[in-house]
Amino acid sequence: MNNKTEKLEALKGLRVLECATVIAAPLCGRLLADFGAEVLHIEMPMKGDHLRNFGFEVDGINPWWKTYARNKKLITLNISKEAGRDILYQLLEDTDIFIENFRPGRLEEWGINIDELQSKYPKLIIVRVSGYGQTGPYANQPGFGTLMEAMSGFAEMTGEKDGVPTLPQFALADTLAGFYSALSTMFAIYNRDVNESNKGQVIDVSIWESLFSILGPNAMVFDLTGHISSRMGNIAPTSAPRNTYKTKDGKWVALAGATQTTAERLFKVIGKPELIKNPKFSNNANRVVHVKELDKYISDWMSAYTLKEVSELLHKESVPMGPVYNIQDIMENTHAQFREMVTTIIDNGKKIKTENIFPKLSRTPGNIKFLGKEIGADNDEIFKQRLGMKIDEIKRLKEEGII
Repeated sequence: MNNKTEKLEALKGLRVLECATVIAAPLCGRLLADFGAEVLHIEMPMKGDHLRNFGFEVDGINPWWKTYARNKKLITLNISKEAGRDILYQLLEDTDIFIENFRPGRLEEWGINIDELQSKYPKLIIVRVSGYGQTGPYANQPGFGTLMEAMSGFAEMTGEKDGVPTLPQFALADTLAGFYSALSTMFAIYNRDVNESNKGQVIDVSIWESLFSILGPNAMVFDLTGHISSRMGNIAPTSAPRNTYKTKDGKWVALAGATQTTAERLFKVIGKPELIKNPKFSNNANRVVHVKELDKYISDWMSAYTLKEVSELLHKESVPMGPVYNIQDIMENTHAQFREMVTTIIDNGKKIKTENIFPKLSRTPGNIKFLGKEIGADNDEIFKQRLGMKIDEIKRLKEEGII
């Protein structure tokens, strides 16, 4: 990376210490690292991060590890042992942000007390990510994202009307918790540094609440109406038409036509201009009630044209539509290529395509310096250079399973 890029790093100078595994909390650190923070990721000696064995490998490359551990420095340290804790405390001396996602109470079992950390390092921002949060009856229960996708109301709302509750194929709950963690961390940094409070604080992020918080005003809807959101397939209780429709060549298209002007343009395109004056479809509220009949008109029209033809006809009349893409479609798409949504990184001499930095900042863009590295890749730099450990001391600590 050249000096010009270094000067443009938004979070240059921030030091982050990450004692976390798998996705939720590590994504918080990854986002900070993408924009220039120095993130030091701690793994257990020998065992390493569980994420290293997540999913599968191809030619020794684990896509999940390479993605979520990118841009991080890696050391091994057993903080459950007194000698490991002593090293942890040394590292915290010049750390801005401490991220952890152990089961609530685990750090305390190891003799690491959060109140004492706040007293010892008053400017330290401590980000605690867990399934159910640090307090409450469920706090000590294992909290995996899959459970939160079920308990948040997401699975109950997702799937076909008569089908089973549906879970996502990706780490939805963990990802949202990671985003919230990074966002709230920057709130805390702003309060500490810009508002000049000079005080750190503890951030309590629950994976359950992260997903619950984005599902819309379900609590208010229930309070006002007694209605419980349920599975409806692709249709929505708030707008119509809104569905996916199959084209003549077996492709799928998503439509969004909630606004009145959009719906009227759509009716003309599909050869049903008379629907504009039909009371059943005269406004969005009525279209929601009669959506099955409306979807039949749209489906019949779609089935007579190819995806290319549908796209041209709908775009010509400014009707919002989008093909249902898979990852290959996205990577071959001209707009995605122009926006560099996927980039190529050289990793150990091998070219690897990966999701690019997002969001895009005009003056301080992020940068992928490297993908997830080998276990303990930065032990020498941190233990020898930063902490000034001697070779004999490092050797002894390795033999004792501390590093």
